[in-house]
Amino acid sequence: MKKQTQSPENPKTCKEAGDMFTQACITSIHLTGEVDRKALEDMETNYWNIPDSRERYKSLVKGYHSIRLALMASGNTIEARLLKDKESRAKLKYYWNFGPRPVALWSWLTGPEGLKHFLLLWSSMVFLIFPLVYSAGDLLRSSSGPLSPWDYVYFSICTATTLVYGDIMPCGLGKFIAVTEGVFSYFGLGLLFWILMEKFEH
Repeated sequence: MKKQTQSPENPKTCKEAGDMFTQACITSIHLTGEVDRKALEDMETNYWNIPDSRERYKSLVKGYHSIRLALMASGNTIEARLLKDKESRAKLKYYWNFGPRPVALWSWLTGPEGLKHFLLLWSSMVFLIFPLVYSAGDLLRSSSGPLSPWDYVYFSICTATTLVYGDIMPCGLGKFIAVTEGVFSYFGLGLLFWILMEKFEH
C-alpha cells in the first residue's frame, strides 16, 4: 500500500479517482491477463488519501477484492494470491478498528500471517495458559504423588492432542477445563488445516 502524507482537498474526488483506477486495473486484466502496476499504485494512493479511515479501508478492501476476482477469472492465480494478501491486511485493519472483535480475531488468524499467529496462540494456550489454570486451581490428581510444573504441561499436551494415558486425572472444575481444552484443540486443528489449504491451494 502506498500512503501519501498530504490529504486531498476533496475526499470525494479522491474516492472517485480510486474507483477509476480500480476499473483501469480490471480492464487491463481483461485485455492482458495481468494487473497494470501503475494503475494499482494510483488506486492505493487515492484510497489511502481518503481522510475517513472507515471509508479508506472499506474502499481498499472492495478495490482489492474486485481486482482479485478479475485475476482469478483470467487464470492469473499468482497475482490473485498477492492481491488476496493485500485484501486480507486491509480487511484486518478495517475489522480491528470498526468491526466486532471476534471477526477481527478471525481475520488475524486467517490472514497472510495466519499460520504464524495460529501457532503462537495455540502454543501459548497449551504450554502456558492451561497448565497455569490447572496448577493454580489444584485441578489435577496423580496416583504417583505430588505433581511438578512439567506434569501440568504434560497433561495439557496430552489433552490437546487427545493422547490421554490416565496417569494424571482432572478433578472437580478441572474436568470441565480439560473438556474445554479438548474442544479448543479440535477447533484449532480444523482451523490449522483450513489455513494450510488456503495457503497452498495455488
